[in-house]
Amino acid sequence: MTIVESTIEGPAEVDRLARMLSLTGQEARRSARHPVLWLVPAATAATAIVEAPGVARPTQFWYLNIFLMVSLLAPVVAIFVANMVASGARRARAEEVLSVAPAPDTERTLALCLGVALTLGSIGVGGVVVMSLIAAIGQANGQLDTSSIQTAGELAQIPPILVGAGLLGVLTARWLRFPGAALVTFVVFVVVGGIVFKSIGIETGTRWFWWSTSTPMGEFLYEGPELAGDPWWHAAYLVGLCACATVASVYRDRGQWAKLVGVGLPVAAATVAVGLLQLP
Repeated sequence: MTIVESTIEGPAEVDRLARMLSLTGQEARRSARHPVLWLVPAATAATAIVEAPGVARPTQFWYLNIFLMVSLLAPVVAIFVANMVASGARRARAEEVLSVAPAPDTERTLALCLGVALTLGSIGVGGVVVMSLIAAIGQANGQLDTSSIQTAGELAQIPPILVGAGLLGVLTARWLRFPGAALVTFVVFVVVGGIVFKSIGIETGTRWFWWSTSTPMGEFLYEGPELAGDPWWHAAYLVGLCACATVASVYRDRGQWAKLVGVGLPVAAATVAVGLLQLP
């Protein structure tokens, strides 16, 4: 590259990076400010007082409650939040205005995916930190059964579960452009998950599903020690699913389908390979 080319193209690359960071921050704030997302802390607070207000809850209750909120309820909410954020321009009929914006559609979509991932990933990390603190306190005072405490590998699955749910919402908004698409996707997702559990067996089926491989529910465990695979590989598999959803969202337009195949196939192949490594 000549000095002239470097002078011309260098600032452009810097401007593109700065624009991407700015767009990502904007999308993260849009996701975090969405009122539906705040149903999660509201539900968490409600479960603490609805049955026995004013009664101190045991450590076991809080550990299980936080886990279910961040790994089960929050992903469901995240699908709808991300879908509404991603489809906001279309619902406001502003896509023609955005088509002449400096940032191309692929760049805006990538920023959207990164912003959603940043918001939901932060919530997941926050849930992991809270669960770790509860576990430490419960072990110190003897109120938490050690068999209910999740391992580091199992805790590492929580952030990508949340991020993956949000990216599924973005993917739905990009490919299924009709009212109620997020609800249809959620129903299909649950039905397919149920079929996987029933046909393959709940232990192996869970590992190919988009959820945690175990849950601290006393006797109700999704896998026994003799059937348990590697939780870290499962966490990596979940990250691979997130990458697949991102690629499919960014290269949705017909003119980008060559890139969708060129980038998507290696990412999907790597995800399947990691998925096989996770199995017991």
